[in-house]
Amino acid sequence: MARPESPIWVGASPENRSLVLAMRELRTEKGMPYTTLAPLCHYSVATLSTAASGKKVPSWEVVKAYVLGCDPDTDLTQWRSLWDAARLAGNPRPAPAAPAVAPAAPNRRERRRRQRYPDPQPLELPSESLAELLRTATISMPRQSHQRPGRDDTMRTALMLCTTPADFTGLLRDLRQHADLSVREISDVASQRHGISISKSAVHDMTSGGKLPTTEQLHAYLLACGIDRDETTMWHHTATRLKISQIREAGRPTATPIRAAFEKISHIGFEALMTTVMTLFVMLVQVSHMTEGLF
Repeated sequence: MARPESPIWVGASPENRSLVLAMRELRTEKGMPYTTLAPLCHYSVATLSTAASGKKVPSWEVVKAYVLGCDPDTDLTQWRSLWDAARLAGNPRPAPAAPAVAPAAPNRRERRRRQRYPDPQPLELPSESLAELLRTATISMPRQSHQRPGRDDTMRTALMLCTTPADFTGLLRDLRQHADLSVREISDVASQRHGISISKSAVHDMTSGGKLPTTEQLHAYLLACGIDRDETTMWHHTATRLKISQIREAGRPTATPIRAAFEKISHIGFEALMTTVMTLFVMLVQVSHMTEGLF
């Protein structure tokens, strides 16, 4: 007998709770355990179980595979509406910590000490990647749907700001984490659902190294992560722009030794240059006098 499913996470948004509850009811109605559903969906048991836990909004690819695995003849229109509502609501944010007890008012001596030696302000370090920076900025915006940009707008802005292959690699890694897919699952989904072959090593290199992928590899990766074919254009445009930039950078002529020496001399200050010239002149005069004495 299959183990009963854990309760839906208490921090799930009402929209995500509705989506997860409908997914669970469908699977229960069809009598489909995860061990049977996983091979039909080409996703692992852990991925399907997480999608129905309510801890975060699953990707549309996972939801679609989950639903079609339970009922291949179902109409996806209603499911897409449920998923869109959950996505707009966003992933749940951690509950705020309980307010601390207010400390006692400082005495006169303590107030004077604080005025003379104020506490240092914490240093705000930059985010590790371009995608993380934009995600943080998006979360800090108001939660009203008409003021807060969607994920597509945020990702389009991130692609426009890409200037290095490392930025692009960070966005690909962020996309895989959002889709909740492993390296093996991306390779399997691209091959079995979209008919495009991409090796697991290629997927790993795309999200860990700083090398830009080929057009075919990038297309397979994007489709496996749930990006619609119409939305893949902006990714390909960004990759092409970065490749052209690399070609131009590689085609620039390297500095010759004479040019490098001239540039090095040009950085020396005028006074230092005059001092060097005068020193050489004095040395030449001394050598000349010594030569005359010998002859």
